[in-house]
Amino acid sequence: MNKLFDVLGIGSYCIDYLCLVDQYPLEDEKLKVEDIEVQGGGNAATACVAVARLGGRACYHGAIGKDDITDKILDGLKNEGVETKYIKCKEGNNPISFVIINKETDSRTILYRKKSIPHFTANEINPEAIYSSQVVLVDFYHEEAALEASRIAKGKGIQVVVDAEKTSSLSGQIMANASHIVASKDFASQFIKGKANIENRSLLDLFSEKTGGAYVTITLGSDGALTHVRDEARVIFQKAFSIEVADTTGAGDVFHGAYSYFLSKGYTIDDILRHAAACAALKCRKVGGRNGIPTMKELNQFLTK
Repeated sequence: MNKLFDVLGIGSYCIDYLCLVDQYPLEDEKLKVEDIEVQGGGNAATACVAVARLGGRACYHGAIGKDDITDKILDGLKNEGVETKYIKCKEGNNPISFVIINKETDSRTILYRKKSIPHFTANEINPEAIYSSQVVLVDFYHEEAALEASRIAKGKGIQVVVDAEKTSSLSGQIMANASHIVASKDFASQFIKGKANIENRSLLDLFSEKTGGAYVTITLGSDGALTHVRDEARVIFQKAFSIEVADTTGAGDVFHGAYSYFLSKGYTIDDILRHAAACAALKCRKVGGRNGIPTMKELNQFLTK
């Protein structure tokens, strides 16, 4: 059966206001900045943009609020070629984030608003959107919807990628439906209730054992990523690519989007990880979660250097 979409994303979205500073401002200080970037953000939404930028067919499925940034959110997806017909506009506010990027320490300070955000429920999941997709990517932003989508996809033999970043009451159930789990180191440590300083390989072993996933990845930022392939009883280490970093905002989201896209195209897990890591690195060339996302041409040129 031909699929309409390579990747269907269900999860978080927002608008980011980002500024780059030479050093973090003091309290009660007024600080001039060269520019303030305004970009779409959010895990699942940015992952969908990454898929589309690479030339894939991406669809975002969810609910957004009705306020003065509704059009900016929708246009940010449509202009990238992401399908928006499965988005429902509901009463409520849209999430916004203010991101201060400190060049002195390479750190980010994020202030965000999530008040009165419309809820996306399990009953609002459109099965046809799931059936039309090669891969379903979910995070835990609307956990009931993510659980329902993962359940439907698993029942139809559709691959499910879980972006595991923040723990929720349904995290375990959602991951039980996943074919591929990609988790941050912090999430994995919290999920197994482990020690903060646990060695990376031990953390992967414990996390993989507890989730039971066929493909379980822990992302380690500048230290790369580790993946356990259950059927082959092996662990893959994917190094992080070296690049001049302007901002790491959205790097993980782009990793998840690229991972899902190359999975939909039948790449081996080794090549999926390599391409996803390269996409995440290239994103860091520019400020914001979306400006630096590479095209397939840029990605191929980077990988063949």
